[in-house]
Amino acid sequence: MSSTLVDETLLDDFAHPIRQVDIIDVVVNIRGGGSRYGLTIASPLTGDERSQKRLLKKIEAYLGDFHSERSIERNGKPTPEKCKILVGIHPSSDAVVFELLERCRPWVLDNGIELSVTTDIGMVTRQ
Repeated sequence: MSSTLVDETLLDDFAHPIRQVDIIDVVVNIRGGGSRYGLTIASPLTGDERSQKRLLKKIEAYLGDFHSERSIERNGKPTPEKCKILVGIHPSSDAVVFELLERCRPWVLDNGIELSVTTDIGMVTRQ
């Protein structure tokens, strides 16, 4: 008998600043190919292990979507010129979270995507 382990730290939690780790918050498709995905963290994110894990899983989901068959058919293989993740994060978030996002840049870039971080949360929806 097989059992499925569920990581409860990644389940939907509407009281957490990152409510759903498997949902893309904002998608803007660019005419001529390419997409901008917005990740919105509208309330302060703490630097605890659970929050960091949720953030990493959410970024991983964004990367997976950029590399999905559907996205590649629409936009081609991701390149930093065509594909961007814009993280709009509450300015009162823990410094550990900002450091984590900086450490994610090479990983995201290795996947052909630019990572941009701003504390102007409204910027995510204006892209």
